[in-house]
Amino acid sequence: MIQNPFALSALLLGLVLGILSLEKVPAFKKLYHYLPSAFWCYFIPMLLATFGLLPDHSPVYDFLTTYVLSACLVLLLLNINLPGILRLGPTALGAMAVGAIGIAVGAVGAYAVFARWLPPETWKGVGALSASWIGGSANMLAVKEGLHAPDNVFAPMVIVDTVITYSWMGILVALAPWQDTWDHWVKADRNKLDDVVKRINVPSLLEEKEVSSNPWHAIWLIGFGIFIGSLCLRAGALTPSTPFLSASGWAFIFVTIVGILLSLTPLSRLESYGASRWGYFCLYLLLAAIGSKARLQYILQAPLFIVMAYTWVFIHAVILAIYGFFFRVPMFFLVTSSQANIGGTASTPIVAGVYQPSLASLGLLLAIAGNVIGTYAGLLIAQACHWVY
Repeated sequence: MIQNPFALSALLLGLVLGILSLEKVPAFKKLYHYLPSAFWCYFIPMLLATFGLLPDHSPVYDFLTTYVLSACLVLLLLNINLPGILRLGPTALGAMAVGAIGIAVGAVGAYAVFARWLPPETWKGVGALSASWIGGSANMLAVKEGLHAPDNVFAPMVIVDTVITYSWMGILVALAPWQDTWDHWVKADRNKLDDVVKRINVPSLLEEKEVSSNPWHAIWLIGFGIFIGSLCLRAGALTPSTPFLSASGWAFIFVTIVGILLSLTPLSRLESYGASRWGYFCLYLLLAAIGSKARLQYILQAPLFIVMAYTWVFIHAVILAIYGFFFRVPMFFLVTSSQANIGGTASTPIVAGVYQPSLASLGLLLAIAGNVIGTYAGLLIAQACHWVY
């Protein structure tokens, strides 16, 4: 078993770098399409831990899940485009809001049905997965750490997240030929699509920004994020804790607020140095650290979690469909908001582009909007689940 902190840090870093390098190899492209890097960064350390090669506890894990998580949130939030999000208009933002409400109602409803067969603290795992499905993986980890969700309920959620996200994306893409049928049935106003094109007017959103791969940029960007995180952790420690929200939970709420505020300042230009790129790298390291504390036997609970998750997503879809029917919303907005919630920034532009190629950037903006509220929503949903059972 690797106990030395330096050796453990080197191993986790090497694993993440190796996984990200293999993603660029053509022979592995199909594998990574179905099981992305985030999955492998979590699964391989969990496999090593199951065979006794990695310790249950280490100062390395504590540092990563506290300070590096804070840096990750700051760096990812620096690149949000709040003015662009607000320009989307009521139709797009309304569909996104209803989708998020559907995730919340589905989470509480599905948990109330299945809770009797699940571990006692599963409500914390449901809150973490809700944060992912409304926001993203960074929000999921923030809620997981803020609620101190045990690994035996968090590990199956990672499997559920991967299975549901990609299967749901496949269903939404398969429904594309029915777009005109839906719009005709509900008498949707297709002029709203043209209106959104005029509103966003950001053709460069999906273009890759030219960023430097200079490792020195990574050092000072991550250091900057850790500094902000340290201040927020101090503020969280001074904030009265509750049975529901610990000091670290408050700290991650403060980190999110600070990150959003900084995105409105000239510091948002740090993206030109690769802020979000290194933020995602921190995210993969975090997944490796959390996977190191899990065990493979936890996944044996996944089948029941998956059934619960499909029930959860079905409720979400029904709520969106009812909203779309009564308010005559074009199918494009419904499926894009659904994927923005469940899939996130990587997959939503793809789904949006399948339905309306000129509006792929709208999918990106909606997914980013979810990142802003994901942590708060996950914490609230977890509390609601705790109340119902």
